[in-house]
Amino acid sequence: MSTNAMHPVLDRHIHLDVLRGFALLGILLVNFEWFTRPMQAIMLGSEPGLAPIDQAADALVTIFGEGKFYPIFSMLFGAGFALMADRAMRRAAPFWGVYLRRLLILMVFGLVHSLLIWSGDILLIYAIAGGFMCLFFSRTPERRLWKWALFFIALPLLLMWGASAMVSLANTQPELRTELAAEFAADERNLLDTVARAETIHAEGSFADNVVQRLDDLRFKLVYFLFWATPVIGYFLIGRWLIVSDRLTHPQDHQLYFRRWRARGLSLGLVLAVAAWFLMQDINAMVPSLGAALGTTLVTLAGLLMALGYLSAVTLAAERLRVLAPAGQMALSNYLIQSLIWTWLIYGHGLGLWGEIPRWSQIPLALGFFALQVAFSHWWLARFRYGPAEWLWRSLTYWERQPMRRVAH
Repeated sequence: MSTNAMHPVLDRHIHLDVLRGFALLGILLVNFEWFTRPMQAIMLGSEPGLAPIDQAADALVTIFGEGKFYPIFSMLFGAGFALMADRAMRRAAPFWGVYLRRLLILMVFGLVHSLLIWSGDILLIYAIAGGFMCLFFSRTPERRLWKWALFFIALPLLLMWGASAMVSLANTQPELRTELAAEFAADERNLLDTVARAETIHAEGSFADNVVQRLDDLRFKLVYFLFWATPVIGYFLIGRWLIVSDRLTHPQDHQLYFRRWRARGLSLGLVLAVAAWFLMQDINAMVPSLGAALGTTLVTLAGLLMALGYLSAVTLAAERLRVLAPAGQMALSNYLIQSLIWTWLIYGHGLGLWGEIPRWSQIPLALGFFALQVAFSHWWLARFRYGPAEWLWRSLTYWERQPMRRVAH
């Protein structure tokens, strides 16, 4: 094999691993609700009938977590793409074939995860969105990355505002208003039936029953694919910009930039997140309306700002948060482990805790479980070079079995 062939490199940006570890914690806090609820219930908002302590926990996760951590993970995915491309260019090594193969393998991981473990998978969307980025934005100049990123993040909002405006206009006609109300009511009944059926399957069904249910869940996600995937593309492009602009490659040279975003992102983002939470309490997300469009816009803006604020804060504190780095270094393995263990504990074909984990308890459970993952990651990486999923991903990407065990000195 040529000495210029693209191989995985051992040098790492520790602050990026710290960021991945931090994002992994936030993703678990948010995903925990969806280990205990059917995926389609995302259209219904917060679970009805919660006790006050559960409502408080739900509000905390919604305001500080929902829509704030997957953007960080997505930015880091885009950053990883930019770093790999830069390393390949400096070494005059092939890149595009290797990277597209990497995405294809990630797509397989995503399909296996979606169908056999948990339908809330993000890996499949990452693989498809990453392929789109490679095909259409491989040579986008630095100054345009932000513009395209904001367009893709805003695209679902533009579609929602357009649909809401058309429904509002139709509601000025009495006959159309009656017809639309009947259609929306029927859609809501169908959704409630779908959610109830999925709850029964998750609580009592066999593993095979759950695989069939996850096929239905995948179809549901594909229907709304544009709304899921386009913001991910936008965050990929922001992550690339953070690398090509040198912000995340040499953060020590951009301290003022990160301090400003820490202050602006977290303060303004938190205000918008709280405003969105209050506004969405009385909004029926099943019915396109100007109120729903406004609430979703606030949610999206809050997510973008707080994600940048979190990213900046953790980057500035990366040295003090190095304990998170091993968890971030094997983020793919830890992400899959979270799904594997919690669905086994909760679903009926496992230990059957469905409906037995109150909302308030999900926060300490997530924090405790993540602490175990951090400890496990330290133990594992003291003995092995990669997490198990990372090792498989790398070996298949480079068509070469990667060394796994660390060499004793």
